[in-house]
Amino acid sequence: MPTALIQGRIAVQFKHLLRKELDDSWNIHVWDPAINDREEFVAMAYEADAIIGGKIPTDSWPQIPNLKLFQIPWTGYDFCSPESMPQGIPVCNCYEHERPIAEFVLCALLESKIGLREIDQRFRREGWGGRQPGTSLYHGEIRARTVGIIGYGHIGEAVAKRAAAFDMRVVGIRRSKQLTPPFLDWLGTSDRLDDLLRESDFVVIACNLNEETEGMIGAPQFAMMKPDSVIINVARGRIIAEEPLYNALKNKEIGGAVLDTWYNYIGPDKKEVWPSNFPFQDLDNVILSAHESASTPEQVERRWKFVASNLNRMTNGEPVENQVFEGTSKAGA
Repeated sequence: MPTALIQGRIAVQFKHLLRKELDDSWNIHVWDPAINDREEFVAMAYEADAIIGGKIPTDSWPQIPNLKLFQIPWTGYDFCSPESMPQGIPVCNCYEHERPIAEFVLCALLESKIGLREIDQRFRREGWGGRQPGTSLYHGEIRARTVGIIGYGHIGEAVAKRAAAFDMRVVGIRRSKQLTPPFLDWLGTSDRLDDLLRESDFVVIACNLNEETEGMIGAPQFAMMKPDSVIINVARGRIIAEEPLYNALKNKEIGGAVLDTWYNYIGPDKKEVWPSNFPFQDLDNVILSAHESASTPEQVERRWKFVASNLNRMTNGEPVENQVFEGTSKAGA
């Protein structure tokens, strides 16, 4: 019987979903840091054909004679590298977050122009406000506006498809050159960032955080944007330089921002921390959320279906999907 080991604070929350998706031929072990000690992880890892989770709890890899797959049940893999993972072991991630994030982005686009929250509050406060039929207050439209996507990948494609359905113009950039796909007016590489910023009414940050992208949007980039443009970050906070972002919003150099990702996160060593180092919450031209753009139960279920299917591909001798790299470390042999 193949054995799967679910390990880590996040992954163990969803052991019931993996059990639901795998048949009875699988043994499933669970290493929960709130219950188990490191020695128990070592014993479980020794038996595992597949390990599902994030960073392992030991400083180095224990013996893993049966391991054939390390499956990350989310997208990010910045906690590991080929050099830190066992030699010859495929490391896979999973997506399924692009659709809810794209819906979140479209909601942000619409709210930025329609202002339904303000309309609702005004009506609760004023009723008709003395305005007879035909004298309504106006709101905006997103039709014919340009949305620029920085990091055209899974999320960017899902955003572009939905924005095009609203008759928006879509442009984008990505790291590697690619032919312009459907729904886009043009798709370039990073050397066209300035063009994207100047043309866009909405700028969507959807790229990976790395050495090249950290702080890539700062004061010079805000100066290129339209004065009424809105920046939407559903990627990683540090892609946008924090202080220049705050200043651009406070000084109304740009129209606004929708921020879902941040600069400070709660963790084992940070029990109480505010998400930002500047008072974005005091600004009237921002919409703020707690890294929740992808948070739907449907997304979680889709991810664990994928995890189970990848485990089954492994045991059936089929190629696994979403491999991000193969480990090169000799630890654990």
